[in-house]
Amino acid sequence: MSYLSYLDMSDNKFDGKIPQCLRNISSNLLMVDLGNNNFHGTIPNTWGDCGKLEGLILNGNSLEGEVPSGLSECKSLKVLDLGNNHLTGTFPHWSANLQHLQVLVLKSNKLHGPIESSSIVEHPFSSLNVLDLSQNKFVGHLPRNYFQNFDAMKNRGVKNSTKLEYLSIGKFYSITVVVKGSELQFSKISVDYTIVDLSSNIFEGEIVEVIGSLSSLIVLNLSHNNLNGRIPKALGNLLKIESLDLSCNQLKGEIPQSLAFITDLEVLNLSQNHLVGRIPEGTQFRTFNATSFEGNPGLCGFPLPKCEHRGAPQLEVDVDEESGFTWKVVMLGYGCGTLLGLGMGYMMLSTGRPKWFNAIADEIEHMIMQRQKKRRHVYIEK
Repeated sequence: MSYLSYLDMSDNKFDGKIPQCLRNISSNLLMVDLGNNNFHGTIPNTWGDCGKLEGLILNGNSLEGEVPSGLSECKSLKVLDLGNNHLTGTFPHWSANLQHLQVLVLKSNKLHGPIESSSIVEHPFSSLNVLDLSQNKFVGHLPRNYFQNFDAMKNRGVKNSTKLEYLSIGKFYSITVVVKGSELQFSKISVDYTIVDLSSNIFEGEIVEVIGSLSSLIVLNLSHNNLNGRIPKALGNLLKIESLDLSCNQLKGEIPQSLAFITDLEVLNLSQNHLVGRIPEGTQFRTFNATSFEGNPGLCGFPLPKCEHRGAPQLEVDVDEESGFTWKVVMLGYGCGTLLGLGMGYMMLSTGRPKWFNAIADEIEHMIMQRQKKRRHVYIEK
């Protein structure tokens, strides 16, 4: 079969190991799809003559070991789908050099370590439309350099043709997308359907502002990580986004008002964070139910309970346990008065007790002690 161009054995019950002799027919192969079978063992690392290969789909098997570096020679690769296996090792940094790569799926494996390389790569992943690294053990900060070069996910202007173009590698490429915990199966996807799914890893740090430049992004899922800081206002620039999931992180602060202006947003999940303040009001935000915001005790407003105008709290602080002195800071007033009261209260609390009060208390105590000494002296003389 030396002239074979397309090898599709997907969705069967084939088992055993993928034969090493596959290299004998690799020179003319355009697409290999062995997905959704029972293959085990390692992925062959014999891909020296794979310059024509556009698609390699091995998802849904029981393959182990590392992603073979020999695939770096497959310069024409558009789709590399190795998801839902038992692969180990680190992120295949060489994949950033595949200039035609449109889909990279490594989800549901046992991969670990950081995904951004310290080595300088010119225009990494510039053609990428779909990046799914979910359900692994990747760590570190979100890859700012990669996001900066996701040119295919940026608005490239108005297209001349209105005809929908689907991603094809000899057959239409199908994909499963997780939206708010539910899996949606797409039998084919448009080349304009852009997805970034880094959920269920161990990423930390803040959400990088540069994500806001991916104006053609449709699905963004960063849930179930250790991300902290505030939600960037720049995410409001994702005007084409339909699904945004930032749930189960350590995010704090208020929800940016800019998110309320995204009219295409159909699914939003900000639950299980540390967000506070009033939920922004907007036409699209009125369509979300309470589950989109639950697990944030500091949030209020529709669809959660209304925000109440609470009076400023009264704080009582023990100044000196030995002398029995106590003082109270009562912060009353509204508007500027509240702000001033909070500022003064913070200053006094941070110093333990106000300096002027210290001076007065010390002076009074000194006077009392002097009087007591005089009385004792007079009594002794008498």
